Amino acid sequence: MSKYRALILSAPGTRGERHFEHGLRSAGFDPEILSVPEVVEYRIDLDQLCLKYKVLVIPGGNSYSSVLGGGKVLSLKIRHLFRWNLQKFAERGGLVLGAGTGFQAMLHLGVFGDDYTLRSNETAGTIAKWVRAVPTGNRCVWLKGLGTIELPLNMRDTGFVIEAGTLVEAKGRLDRLGLACLKSAEDESVLGLCDITGRILGMIPNPEFFLNWTNAEDWFLNPTRAAAPGQGRAIFENAAKYCDQP
Repeated sequence: MSKYRALILSAPGTRGERHFEHGLRSAGFDPEILSVPEVVEYRIDLDQLCLKYKVLVIPGGNSYSSVLGGGKVLSLKIRHLFRWNLQKFAERGGLVLGAGTGFQAMLHLGVFGDDYTLRSNETAGTIAKWVRAVPTGNRCVWLKGLGTIELPLNMRDTGFVIEAGTLVEAKGRLDRLGLACLKSAEDESVLGLCDITGRILGMIPNPEFFLNWTNAEDWFLNPTRAAAPGQGRAIFENAAKYCDQP
């Protein structure tokens, strides 16, 4: 099992860092949680990021109170304070996972192109529910070989949107390159995107909150599975398998 280092980026209002840490550690990684000020203090620029870490995780939550919209402030910190380019990190072999508003921050950074965003759901409030998600294609490293998975979702911005002015071209790019790698089993709406390398995954649901079967809201209906892993853990295990490839 790999012992590659993983960086989990923490910011005011983010949540789930410890869950990501547990998921990565259970898959064989050596995870480390660093706050935005610590990244600056330790001078972790792009070169240092590539040198020290194999995986970068951007958690969800309400980073910086979402004063400019979900993930916006964090994306500005990543771009202008850290001067990280996530595409270059991936091109140099790094893996990136963003969930919830972590995904939204990646969209603000233009990781998947400039034509996509997330909008608030119809209630304009936080939605907490479980979704059945279907991995599509075989490009994404994180989702390789997985079937339909059930994952929790807990955020306000849950609607994937393509800019109207570029709808046909931008949607065609997603379909042609297989970048819309995770879709809803109910209505085939987009729940996640990967980049062209397959090493960057942004997703609306939260795999870090389903690492054990007892995390499921109805786990008690099948108590014999109490010790079984949750379906979110397979995503972290896939990352480890990829890193262990010769």
